[in-house]
Amino acid sequence: MLQSQLLANEETEAALVRLNTEGRLPHAVLLEGPRGSGRFTLARFISGAALCRVNPAGCGECPDCRLAAEGKHPDVEVYARSGAPGTLTISGLRAIRQSAATPPVQGRRRVVILRDIQDAAQQRTLNTLLKLIEEPPEYLMFIITADSRQNLLPTIVSRCLTLRMRLPDTGQCAGELERRLALAPEEAVALSSYCSGNIGRALALREDSEDARALNDAAEITRCILGGEPYRLLCALQKYERNRAGMRLLVAHLQEIFSRLVRARYEPEGTLFYESARRLSVWRGERMLEALDRAAQEGQANVNLPLALTRLAAGLMQEETVKR
Repeated sequence: MLQSQLLANEETEAALVRLNTEGRLPHAVLLEGPRGSGRFTLARFISGAALCRVNPAGCGECPDCRLAAEGKHPDVEVYARSGAPGTLTISGLRAIRQSAATPPVQGRRRVVILRDIQDAAQQRTLNTLLKLIEEPPEYLMFIITADSRQNLLPTIVSRCLTLRMRLPDTGQCAGELERRLALAPEEAVALSSYCSGNIGRALALREDSEDARALNDAAEITRCILGGEPYRLLCALQKYERNRAGMRLLVAHLQEIFSRLVRARYEPEGTLFYESARRLSVWRGERMLEALDRAAQEGQANVNLPLALTRLAAGLMQEETVKR
């Protein structure tokens, strides 16, 4: 069982165990929730439980369970947005169809995990699998993870058992961060609060990852804005002129920071952002959020990045010229 790794999702895990025990585990499961919520960890657990021949709950000790947890089981295949072990492309599509026609190697089922399936290109590819997801061979099971069912085709969602991943409260998250990262209590609370209880995201932000670098740049850009330093702001944004994925992460962090700054003007007592919020008018904060919303849309579209970042800089540094 995974209670220590899936805080706030124990009921979901128990429901899946019950379905598997009763022989009613569906052939397609959709796990929706923000990245870092444990959806891939739960997908691994489901695959192990589906393959385990000792215990419907997954014994955690047999070769099937151990290999599934380690990502080495020959009957579990993972196709993700990018990188190893595979991508959901035409070649990946052929591999999935080949798997569907091949009985399990050593387990009782074959499991295909489609990880982080939410962009338009993957939707077109995923749609070609509709018939297979709808009527798979008896031994084949699909597990799909995505940010939200709203990002998937309704025809796909209707064929799946959809489970929503929940985030632990910030207190639970802070306690887990203290334990895993040996943080001071106040540091764990601050990180947990910023990540809204998302343990996976908090852990990623402590690593040398693109997300962590984007957060550090967002913090630097915030200091430039509040300190009135447009040149430093432009230098910080310039490094994203050829990095669309990084630009999306940066904008998401800035949206989070400035949403909290604007809220702190209304509820300043006891917030982590009180001192910074005092230097930001509500009018200017709202204009900044509008600029960030536009940048987020342009980051998803095929808009020229240098142009989008220049517009963003202008929107972030605009002065309040109308007396409110």
